[in-house]
Amino acid sequence: MQQEDGWAMQLLAVTCLSLAAKMEETLVPSLLDLQAESTRYIFEPQTILRMELLILTALNWRLRSVTPFTFIDFFACKVDPRGKHTRYLIARATQIILAALHDIKFLDHCPSTMAAAAVLCATGETPTLPFVNPSLAVNWCIGLAEEGVSSCYKLMQPLLSGKRANTAEAVNLCSDETPFSNSSSCTTPPPPKRRKRSPPVT
Repeated sequence: MQQEDGWAMQLLAVTCLSLAAKMEETLVPSLLDLQAESTRYIFEPQTILRMELLILTALNWRLRSVTPFTFIDFFACKVDPRGKHTRYLIARATQIILAALHDIKFLDHCPSTMAAAAVLCATGETPTLPFVNPSLAVNWCIGLAEEGVSSCYKLMQPLLSGKRANTAEAVNLCSDETPFSNSSSCTTPPPPKRRKRSPPVT
């Protein structure tokens, strides 16, 4: 990189830092505070704002990578509003999605559809939760289609033969929270009774 182009790279770095702060922070620092005092160039706020528009236009305003994991927590709360099985649903749906990544057929489905289908599969494995069909799942989020969720749900069925016990161990839940752990694994056995020693014979 040539020395005269150093200001451009510094402007790009400051602008990206400003965009990241706006995406993640609740209290965004001022544009002047984002620039270190030891830097060679100090840019005016209007210059940084114009650079932000250039970057946003180049990225088509897509600053966040949307994956199925973006929707899992939200969909799990839709199925279990009380939160009794939410941890298990999230862990099991995550396990199903990770297994689905190895199959090229799932590339035809958008991230929200995969997340909805995975949560439906996890719900079907939880006897204490009511069954949710794809026609009801489409109400969870705008953009979900019953045909897409149903198709993805059917593709995930062969993936459900994995070891479900590993999921229960991963979330470390008791029997009233997961359908695959028995009550004996969640209760502490009583301490053994001590034998009374007979008095010494004199």
